[in-house]
Amino acid sequence: MSRVTMRSAFIAVTVTIAGLHLVAVTLAALPPNRYSDATASRTGYLEPYFAQNWRLFAPAPVAQDREVLFQGSYVGDDGTARRTAWVSWTGVELDLIRHRLVGGRAGYVTNKLYGPLSQRYRGLGLAQRAIADRTDETAPPSWSELRADLSAGGADPVRVRTYVLYEEAAARLGTEVLEARTGHELTAVRYRLRAHSVVPYAQRTGSEADRQAARPAPTQRESGWRVPTTGSTRERDAVAAFDRRHR
Repeated sequence: MSRVTMRSAFIAVTVTIAGLHLVAVTLAALPPNRYSDATASRTGYLEPYFAQNWRLFAPAPVAQDREVLFQGSYVGDDGTARRTAWVSWTGVELDLIRHRLVGGRAGYVTNKLYGPLSQRYRGLGLAQRAIADRTDETAPPSWSELRADLSAGGADPVRVRTYVLYEEAAARLGTEVLEARTGHELTAVRYRLRAHSVVPYAQRTGSEADRQAARPAPTQRESGWRVPTTGSTRERDAVAAFDRRHR
């Protein structure tokens, strides 16, 4: 095969792959409908790192302060299970956003994780939610065990797979942050999602006390305990360095 032919073939393959990826991103970003549902199994590879979030504008702009927190469990010197304090990863990210004119993408993990973690959880049936929440702090299930438990009873495999993908991503970040901060070898990790809606528009002209009284009470959800998960040494070092700079 000549060099020109090989180059043409390479370009054709690259353009085809890029085109298919753009189509997949477009379909995945559509509001839930029969078309996006029909292609969910083919666009699943986008989760969680290539997922898109378009909630900046209407019809459903973000109207809440959202916070992602992590807590770990470890074995104390006396052999009993101990828990770390809750660590707000959102607070770490906000330091980057507030102190730079143009924040880096490392400051948007909360926005990337919060919505999908909530949506994938709501996509499970009530029985699967109970399984996901009811895990043992001292012996959390492996990812394959969690996936198998959720799949039992005929649960939708695509929903189970995407749910576990985001749970694993959250556990990975939480493990790396908590182990870097505490120095403990974790036996389990979990996250908390906290949302605090903004003051209703009609009440924003009052005093500070009036605005605070009119603001809805925050809501939160805690995940079940997950098996500690980490990436490469380079990734762990990067997370630890980012956390030291911005906490």
